[in-house]
Amino acid sequence: MLGMKKQDKTGPLWPYLLFLPAEPDSRDEFIRSVLASRLARTVLSSFDATGRVLQRDLVEKLPHSNKSILAYLKTLSSFDLITTGTTIHHGKRVVYHELTKNGWGLARFYFEGLPSDVEELTAFLLEDYLGRLAMLYRDEGLPESTLFEIFARTRTKAILDGSKNYPNPDFVLFGASAYYTQIGCEKLPPVGGLSSCTSPVRRSGGPTIELALALASEGFETSLVSSVGNDIDGWNIITSLIQGDVEVRHIVVEDDKQSNQSIIIEEPRGTRTLVGISPETSLSITSPSQVPWKILEDVKSIYIGEVFVEVAASIAANARAHGTQVFYRCSIPFWELGLDRLKPILSQVDTLLISNRAWNYIKKSFRPKPIQKIQDVTDARIIVRETANRYRVLDNEQTQYLECDCDTTEITEWVVAGLMQKVAEGSNILRALKHAVKFEKNRLAAG
Repeated sequence: MLGMKKQDKTGPLWPYLLFLPAEPDSRDEFIRSVLASRLARTVLSSFDATGRVLQRDLVEKLPHSNKSILAYLKTLSSFDLITTGTTIHHGKRVVYHELTKNGWGLARFYFEGLPSDVEELTAFLLEDYLGRLAMLYRDEGLPESTLFEIFARTRTKAILDGSKNYPNPDFVLFGASAYYTQIGCEKLPPVGGLSSCTSPVRRSGGPTIELALALASEGFETSLVSSVGNDIDGWNIITSLIQGDVEVRHIVVEDDKQSNQSIIIEEPRGTRTLVGISPETSLSITSPSQVPWKILEDVKSIYIGEVFVEVAASIAANARAHGTQVFYRCSIPFWELGLDRLKPILSQVDTLLISNRAWNYIKKSFRPKPIQKIQDVTDARIIVRETANRYRVLDNEQTQYLECDCDTTEITEWVVAGLMQKVAEGSNILRALKHAVKFEKNRLAAG
């Protein structure tokens, strides 16, 4: 039974957890003889911090008859709330009573205020309650996984009460959310073979999520617009963002979808990423109606990642009308749609980011002059990660190169965060990129 103590009509509610007998007759007897007894408060509040009390102290100090006190102690014992024993106290053998695990929960029900060990108590109550619920699910043939999905959702909803609320954020990001399972292998096995790999690490991921966390870690008010499935992975994604001070009020939780899951395999030759996509996968927001238009009016800049073209084009058009800078990272699945399909979004963004993977795809697919073909449909500044050691920057008719000493060929979240910060401050694109590369190096070195 979950009880709540209310101090006054508007005061806080305190939670209490009492486990009652399963049988109706025993439950009724428990309520009448234990909870409703006039001795309950005075007897149960007399146990000390160790959960013990001497019988003689109860008899001497409480304003009740010996017979009533002993009868109530017998009742507590019959419901396995106390145990009774003897010990030597000041040279005399005395009778003592000690609270059982369930007895502790009952005794705390009668405390005047919250106990000093509230953290320990909370852990005890939660573990005990979840354990009993799991046994109930198992006995009734219900899937125990459902119970823990409920717990994950409840945990996140509770955390949501303390999440950030930015009416006028610095940056608003649109993109996909994912939950990664990452493992490292010395080599991949042949078909039917076996290889030793590191233990899997599971975490929230994706370029847009990682960028949101990076910007928030630098103190910028950052809001993420995305979607997740109504499952434990989706709620874990939301939890990690809340803990990283990212606003999540505009994330759509889709009841009929599953959160996007990816498997990353790291081996000496490089990294392989396997993305699970099906009609039941929650990939990103799907409609302009899911865009929080009001908060876009005064932001420093907007980032668009993995968003359906029609929705992305609407966001970019709105930003252009308000004079807001738009950074667009177009991943390979979108480049595969072709330039004609991408033109509505490419023609309205201010900065186009092309990762090394995307650049390798573009070089093969948009021959013979890939950059010229892209510039035919956009006047955006273009930043290309050509190699691990070089960026190409195209601004109008001018092409410049920036050499760097980096450990990755990708455009990391730290580069994009530094870039957005400096452009918002008024830097030109090359100066902003120089800052971003240095910023990335420092952050990666710091771990």
